Amino acid sequence: MKNKQKIDKTDIIVCEKEDLNNSRLDKLLFAKYPDYSRSYFQDLINQDLISVNGKKNIKSSYKIKENDKIEINFPKITQYNVTPENIDLEVIDIQPDFIVINKPAGLVVHPSENNKDELSIVHGLLYKFKEFEDFNDNQRPGIVHRIDRGTSGLLLVARNIKSQIKISNMFKDRLIKKTYLAVVKGHPPKEGKIDYPVGRHPLKGHLMSHKSHDGREALTYYKVLQYYKDESLVEVRIVTGRTHQIRVHFAAIGHGLIGDESYGHLSKLIARPALHAYKLSFTYKDTLFEYEKNVPQDFQSLLNNLEKR
Repeated sequence: MKNKQKIDKTDIIVCEKEDLNNSRLDKLLFAKYPDYSRSYFQDLINQDLISVNGKKNIKSSYKIKENDKIEINFPKITQYNVTPENIDLEVIDIQPDFIVINKPAGLVVHPSENNKDELSIVHGLLYKFKEFEDFNDNQRPGIVHRIDRGTSGLLLVARNIKSQIKISNMFKDRLIKKTYLAVVKGHPPKEGKIDYPVGRHPLKGHLMSHKSHDGREALTYYKVLQYYKDESLVEVRIVTGRTHQIRVHFAAIGHGLIGDESYGHLSKLIARPALHAYKLSFTYKDTLFEYEKNVPQDFQSLLNNLEKR
């Protein structure tokens, strides 16, 4: 069920002795195809679009051997008719290689099969910054990580293809620190670690789950900043960046997010998951960059109401 994509082209590599310097499969592919990111090939491996000696269901960490025959099926990229739109984007910082944006809740990061007709961050980027027209990918130009539709906060975007590859690999190598604020149901321990794997829900394909048949490693650290009557404000640091990771992890320990219709608890006090990406820090070209953005009005209103209870 993994591979349903249309294939654009198929390449075959026969490993030679000098290829063994890149001992892992994903590292070898990244070395052979520098215009793609290492995480791109890891995704292809997870989708069974890459085989070694005719065998699929392999790991990115597979140790390659001389004469290994690697077959890579490159999926056809859906082309989206994304026209620039004047969206009110709050730009936090502009650097030669990247931009930091404060994403509002309710706006998707890029178009997809599920929201072809919706405006997205990408529409606004194309309007404000002409260099985004230079990307080959008109679906996700410059996008190096995503924030869920209902989540607000800091979003890092690359300004050119070279920096997109570099920053994508920084995320993959866990060199970018992402910290969130969330309001969860109940009173979890003062601090903790959640390390359940996260993958597609075994029955509901549009959702994620910690009980998935093909879950991937996921690691979340948290500490409670304040206990309310029946809720808690927590600071959350994610080491991995799985889809819906924070929402799935807190639901898994019995403390789902307030306002989260899919995994947590609906609330009259906020109309979306109470989740905000409020800190971002990383070192790029030997310079430390640190960003912080306070919660938006709807999140602050939730906290004010909880304080009164």
